[in-house]
Amino acid sequence: MIKVAIIDDHAVVRVGFKYIVSLRLDMEFVGEHPCGDGALDFVQRTDPDVLFLDIRMPDRDGLDVLKEIRAARPWQKVVMLTTSNADNDVYTALNLGAKGYLLKDRDSGDIAKAAERVAGGGKFVPEAVMELYRNRKMMPDLTQREADVLNLVEKGKSNDEIAADLSISPNSVKQYLRGLFTKLDVTDRVSAVREAAKRGFLR
Repeated sequence: MIKVAIIDDHAVVRVGFKYIVSLRLDMEFVGEHPCGDGALDFVQRTDPDVLFLDIRMPDRDGLDVLKEIRAARPWQKVVMLTTSNADNDVYTALNLGAKGYLLKDRDSGDIAKAAERVAGGGKFVPEAVMELYRNRKMMPDLTQREADVLNLVEKGKSNDEIAADLSISPNSVKQYLRGLFTKLDVTDRVSAVREAAKRGFLR
């Protein structure tokens, strides 16, 4: 019997997930949780063989939750259940140890397939998602400072304001922006924010 649980902030998703699992004689639904807060306690209490975890939750980022769960329970098998096909989300989730990545618009039968494969020691990553991972792996990561600058650009701050916030010079801000533009393949701040959000660099 495969014990499965879900963490997702949408009640309709949790209800549908529970119904799908209930139709399977080889699976047992052991619990649901509506948010990132308290997620680790929930997983420790229910002890699922496979946990389905949403990436986009309003209170806490699902990737942060994944990292916390995997640190405390390195044996825990997790499948990301999400609407996000942003390449950086895929890349980060799989690098953090997720065993599956399931988009919510896929056939409901894929939930059972993912649970079976992951519980059996395999992975469930559709080829289209795996292609995103491979493409992202070929691209350079943002440095921490570039990520800091990007987040402040997203907030609409000027170069001088960013420099003051990060205690660096305006010239350094310009250098980090040039690096960002190159890595994101854009030529201006607005396009950088748009592309970064699309690809999952902005949480």
